[in-house]
Amino acid sequence: MKKFFLALVLWPTFIGFVLAKPNLGGFKPEQVCQAAIASLQGVDVKMVDNYRSAQSLMQMRVRHNGQSHSYYCQLEGDQVLWRRAQDSRWQTSTTVRFHYNRSAKQLFIKHYLAAAQLAEYRYRGEDF
Repeated sequence: MKKFFLALVLWPTFIGFVLAKPNLGGFKPEQVCQAAIASLQGVDVKMVDNYRSAQSLMQMRVRHNGQSHSYYCQLEGDQVLWRRAQDSRWQTSTTVRFHYNRSAKQLFIKHYLAAAQLAEYRYRGEDF
């Protein structure tokens, strides 16, 4: 009985810890995904549209050179999970992380291969 009671008391603390949201500053989750997909595809952030959203899963559409490509995106902690719409697995070759710099009011998107940083992109609110 004591173990059950302890689990009930600690459960809300555990849930709050696991579900803690990252600091997005003034940016919306859709904008973080928009910036991440744009940086991965080498296009301007305005060429990426939030096509559909279902809770935490967002579908982004990239329109470039007369073609349209669709991607899924989801935020998990400070990491951006992404995949092409036709794929069933999240991309793992390049890790994409983000953070918000309060003093500069910028969103930073960083690409990593293992521990090595490959690229860094910076976005301001007016970029969207």
